[in-house]
Amino acid sequence: MAEKTYEQRRSELRKRVQSQIDSPNEQVHYSDFDQNDEIMEEEIVVKPMIDLDYDERSKLRMIAAIAILIGSILGIISGGILLQGNPDDLLNSSLFNEAETVDLTGQVLTDDGVAINNATIQLYEDNSNSVIQTVITNDNGYFQLEDVKPETMVIRVVKEDFSSLERTFIAEDGLMSPFTMKSGESSTIIQEDFVGSEGGWTLEAAVALSTFLGVMTIITGFVGIQASVETRRASRYRRTQYLAGISLFSRGLIWIGPILILAGMALNSLVKDQYEDYLEE
Repeated sequence: MAEKTYEQRRSELRKRVQSQIDSPNEQVHYSDFDQNDEIMEEEIVVKPMIDLDYDERSKLRMIAAIAILIGSILGIISGGILLQGNPDDLLNSSLFNEAETVDLTGQVLTDDGVAINNATIQLYEDNSNSVIQTVITNDNGYFQLEDVKPETMVIRVVKEDFSSLERTFIAEDGLMSPFTMKSGESSTIIQEDFVGSEGGWTLEAAVALSTFLGVMTIITGFVGIQASVETRRASRYRRTQYLAGISLFSRGLIWIGPILILAGMALNSLVKDQYEDYLEE
């Protein structure tokens, strides 16, 4: 008798299975099954289960890819917002808001670092001979000037048996650099110019920093999009995770984007056995 074809065996096997379902009490004679029919039955039962499991894990990987993609897109949007920032807005922000007045604290010392008490501190406006405030140093050589305009000012320190010290500076709230006086005639005035050494942010520096952060945010956002593509391809697991890690710096909406990307990386680690390089190992 000619050997049955694959389709014939499969058709007969389906009929026997359906017959058993219709008549559950009827005994099936397994002697009627040949070896090929048994293999076919295993394929019918087992293969769908394997396919179902793979489909579910593939869906998990797709969710990971979508999470990474959304987090990266949020990062690109955040970068665009940074690049579109108006310099006027930066000037009006708290970074550049200047207080109407500031309080200055300083200390007067000798060359040897000994505090000088009862030294006279005189505050002038720049290019003016009018004294705004006058205070005296305490026993520890400290003094404080309150409600000073944040402008270019001049402080003159006068003490008998010491050369007078005059410093030009831009008034900023906080502790000033110590005033060091040398022995000499009080009529002698030593000039110090601190105008060129002021700290703080400038508009140019703030705009440059904002531009740099915006560009880097957009670049890392596009890296995240590539990570999402790599997740869908399931080709190289480590490469995919590295790219996703870089995309965390896109900082989409501060924390929402990184959380989505981290969730995608976590889900991706659960299905790493689907990647080609992982299977090869």
